Amino acid sequence: MKPIININRPTPEALAKEYRDKTKCEAPPKSKIYTNNGLTPVRAIAEFEPMGGVLVAYPGTEKQPNDHIQLPPYGSRSFGIPNELIVRMQQADTSEPVHIFIMCADTDQRPKVIAELSQTAIKLDISFNPRLIHFVPWDTDTFWTRDYGPWWIENYETGYYGIAKHLYTSLGGGSVGLVEGAENVNPQEGSGIFRPNDDYGADKLADFLNAPIRKWNNAKWSDGKEKGKVKYTTLDHIKENNWFNTGLLNVGGNYMVNGKGVVASSYLVATQNELPVDHEKDLTKPSNDVIEERMEYILDQMNRFMGVTKYHVLTDPTGTYIGHIDCWGKFLAHDKVLIAESEDPDINRAFDGIAKSFKDDGFKVYRVMCQNRYVPVADNPATTAAYTNSLILNNRVYVPLSGRGYEKYDEAAIRAYEEAMPGYEVYGIIGKPEYPWLGTDAMHCRTRAIPREVVNNWLRSQGMSVSDVKKKDDLVVNNLR
Repeated sequence: MKPIININRPTPEALAKEYRDKTKCEAPPKSKIYTNNGLTPVRAIAEFEPMGGVLVAYPGTEKQPNDHIQLPPYGSRSFGIPNELIVRMQQADTSEPVHIFIMCADTDQRPKVIAELSQTAIKLDISFNPRLIHFVPWDTDTFWTRDYGPWWIENYETGYYGIAKHLYTSLGGGSVGLVEGAENVNPQEGSGIFRPNDDYGADKLADFLNAPIRKWNNAKWSDGKEKGKVKYTTLDHIKENNWFNTGLLNVGGNYMVNGKGVVASSYLVATQNELPVDHEKDLTKPSNDVIEERMEYILDQMNRFMGVTKYHVLTDPTGTYIGHIDCWGKFLAHDKVLIAESEDPDINRAFDGIAKSFKDDGFKVYRVMCQNRYVPVADNPATTAAYTNSLILNNRVYVPLSGRGYEKYDEAAIRAYEEAMPGYEVYGIIGKPEYPWLGTDAMHCRTRAIPREVVNNWLRSQGMSVSDVKKKDDLVVNNLR
């Protein structure tokens, strides 16, 4: 079966015009590298570093409780990722299993979720451990945990971990600002540009983990009853962690970090953030000078809270509404980057320029062909298959596949990752029929990893050592088979 190609795919020029018409913004300037050599004791943690957990969401509601103060979205609950990916992300067959944190206020859903995931594991003949599943009591608006989930930082002087919190905005390209258009809107409705339940997700996860917001060194834990009395034991001290608010509107899909002080994104970050000053007058159509000033401020904030010293700001060649870098670019290691290739020669010339920019900056550059792909109902016009919208999780890489009709592209994408990341196991994953992978939205958008040390600190705060968890996990895994 041949791929379904939408012959009405607009040209880059048409997409640029649509962008201007919808956002009232002129196209941003050419890609540029900004630098800031300010010294800070923190660094932003990269996706490919050791991870002990993954945050996903289970939005919707099976039933609307009368006493449910925080109203979640209506409709049946659903994950944005297939059960296969959730089970595989546990990596329960390894010595360092991964905990899955599910945002869902309805804990009654746990038996249903466990049963469905168990059936998937049996069908695929892979290990699954129910003890690695944790419900975070919060209902989000959507399942795009990458966009609103925590940005992790490490203080390399103290060893503390923490969050650099961004203000999540749901709007795509264009200037949004902090006030315009939202003065008289009910905050519970999202102020016109925000999804409030999503934006609070990072805070709720931090609360659930005991750290990285609060210090719990004086917490006590019950060891059970002894002679009719409850015996309490003071927990071992855990490292204090930190939480910072960067003051920046942003989305995780437009944030890539290499763990060595280098960040990359599209220019969306500049059109979404106004300067915190009175003199900025060019709000809805920021000029190049205004964008330049904004980028200096944004980098100042990222240097201060995240230790960023270099920022690759790139013009999105695809012209799609979302403007997220993870649709066409991805750091694979401290010194490696993956950039898309396009069947459209004009778009591909722009991708070539981005690849050259990274190569000139000392990165090893790898490419992956992201073909024009049409998903009925979801796509109008056709989008580009986002093979870069993958998930790196410890020594494994999960790549979104397009499926029937696009096999040769899927196979080439798998080979591209295997070449770029020797020693990693690469798995291709087909999306859910009801929530298929899109050129603007795949598995990277719908997952957010949690550093292993943050998870280990949480386990210790529960009075359980990491070695104890491994022993108990092994028993569960073995009994399942």
